[in-house]
Order: sequence, then C-alpha cells, then structure tokens
Amino acid sequence: MTNLLKLHLMKTLFLVAIIGLSLQTNCDGQSSLMDFSNVVVADSLSKQSLFNNASHWLSGLKNSDEKTTLSQKDSILGKIEGESSYLVYTQQAGMLKKLSGRVSYKIFIEVKDSKYRYHFNYFVFHYYKQDRFYNMVETGKIKSLNDPSASGWQKLWDSHRSTTKNKMKEYCKQLELKMVEKPEIPSEKIIAKKVEW
Repeated sequence: MTNLLKLHLMKTLFLVAIIGLSLQTNCDGQSSLMDFSNVVVADSLSKQSLFNNASHWLSGLKNSDEKTTLSQKDSILGKIEGESSYLVYTQQAGMLKKLSGRVSYKIFIEVKDSKYRYHFNYFVFHYYKQDRFYNMVETGKIKSLNDPSASGWQKLWDSHRSTTKNKMKEYCKQLELKMVEKPEIPSEKIIAKKVEW
C-alpha cells in the first residue's frame, strides 16, 4: 500500500471515529447545545417493524405528562415528525412545587430497513405567570434552552436545563430499547379434528 493511500485511510478512520464520538455525545447530551440524536443499526428489523415500534413509543409518550402533536407520520417514507412539551416547576419549601413554565421541543424519527435515526432538538422554554384569578398562564415570552445564562434566575434556569437533559437521556434509552423489540408473531390455533377409530 502506498503512503498516500495509508494516509487517506487513516484520515477516513479518524473522521469516522470523530463522527461516532459526536453522535454518542449528542445522545448523551454532554455538549453545550440541547440536542439529542443518534443513528442506530437494528439488524434484521424491517422498516415497517421499526416504524411500528417508533409509533408505539410515541403513543406511550402521549400517555405521560407530555402533550405531543405529530405533523407527519408516514409509513411509506418511514418518517415521524412532531412537537412535544412538558411542564417544569420551581421547588419551594418542603415538598411544594410551583409551575414555572413549559418546555417544548421537536421530535424527528426516520426508519429504513435495519437502521433508524432520531433527533430531539429546538428546546424552548415558555414563560408562565399567575393571572388575576391565581391561575398559571402562558405569557407568550420564550427563551431557547441553548442559552446557558439567565440573569436573575440562573439557579432555576440551570435546573430546567438539567431536568431536560435527564429527561432526554432517559427518552433516548427508552426509544432505543423499544426500537429493537421483535414483532410478535401470532400463534396459530390448533383445531382438534374428530377422528373415528
């Protein structure tokens, strides 16, 4: 092998290793950006099975404390897109907590035969305040969770960012476990036939 070919091969391997590390970092949420993604190989699972598994995972998400709306769910293209949101709180004395706001984010899942990718991003904090009837309502003011600083309420802001990172890390794990589930094959019913002796 020529030196030029060896050098090209080393550069390619280095690039693949860097991309792999960045994907792992994104999935683990260790980067400063609030961005969670991964490309996963799912050997021997068809596009349809992966699509069904992703749909089942999302339906479980809708049953939790989140509000999820889908803008695209196309089994032919193998794409699911939508937006979800959950409430965040400020801890008060003892076990009491007060509604602080809502965090919304985008969901993107794409499947192909034997592989899939997902992406959770565009995390936005929606401010809430108490109205004159003591109800907590949205103010219309928003702030990107990619912004690391929040003057005057940094501790609470850090808490919301930490809550989001932990929630998304858990969602990454849950989704990856759900995606590799093998489809159940219905067992055939054995019908007893009358046989004369």
